[in-house]
Amino acid sequence: NSFYRRDSCSAYGSAMSMDPRFPATGEAPYMSVLKGDTFFARTFPNYKKMFFDKGSFRPVVHAMLVVGFIGYTLDYFQHLRFERHSYKEKHLGGH
Repeated sequence: NSFYRRDSCSAYGSAMSMDPRFPATGEAPYMSVLKGDTFFARTFPNYKKMFFDKGSFRPVVHAMLVVGFIGYTLDYFQHLRFERHSYKEKHLGGH
């Protein structure tokens, strides 16, 4: 499709070079993710070799811990912080 090509309109050449949809390499931005170049892969380069290649169950446990941590954090900031006894005592009055 000539609409998406960089060289389809020379009037917009300089503007399109700044456009993140058209990087200087000419490769679509999502291609690096498809090739495995993600934040997780750069941060933990040996994770696949240590756990997935060995058939370990640990990645499932890690995913459960991350989801649990995120869930508790969201729950805490929504209503658990108001369940502290000192907060209830101060704002609702003691019995």
